[in-house]
Amino acid sequence: MSEDARCDAPAPESAHAATIRRMIAAAPPFRPEATAAELVEEFANPAHRMPAFLALYERGDEVLPHIRAGLRHDDWQVRRWCALFTDNFADAETLRAVVPLIHDPKSQVRLWAVHSLSCESCKDGPNPIDPIPLLLERIEADESIRVRRQAVAMLAHHRAPDPRVTPVFRRILADEDDRKLRLHAEEGLKRYGATP
Repeated sequence: MSEDARCDAPAPESAHAATIRRMIAAAPPFRPEATAAELVEEFANPAHRMPAFLALYERGDEVLPHIRAGLRHDDWQVRRWCALFTDNFADAETLRAVVPLIHDPKSQVRLWAVHSLSCESCKDGPNPIDPIPLLLERIEADESIRVRRQAVAMLAHHRAPDPRVTPVFRRILADEDDRKLRLHAEEGLKRYGATP
């Protein structure tokens, strides 16, 4: 296959991306005259978050510099929705910009940072970030049970089982009382072919 043919062939779209495309097709246009930076600012407005998300998504990779700026925004909802947006793109620079958000003061921002850095089924391309150490650190250190659950769930369903994870799943089953943490750890061990 020639280099030109490889570059022209579209990557298969994930089910998640296809769902978003259907949502875009069904939604009325939202502020078509707005710049990408203005649409990112709309994440601060509860009534406009989803329309702004869909409008930004429709514009594609050209909005990523503005999403990266939004990841550093003073408003935590803007950071959260920008982190959510990055779940759908495998751009290395943007995903690297998400990494600091795993230590954000707001747990909902951390939750989406954990998800976006590690969810493989939502992305149309490979993930250029190794999320395993980041998720392991959140499992051990995060004060939010929801963030910890998210990290364990993402590891339990990671495309390629990783030997760094098995001891953590076993520790969770030995030491944790939270039912959801334990359920995700059990699922992970089964998927990895390991015994609890």
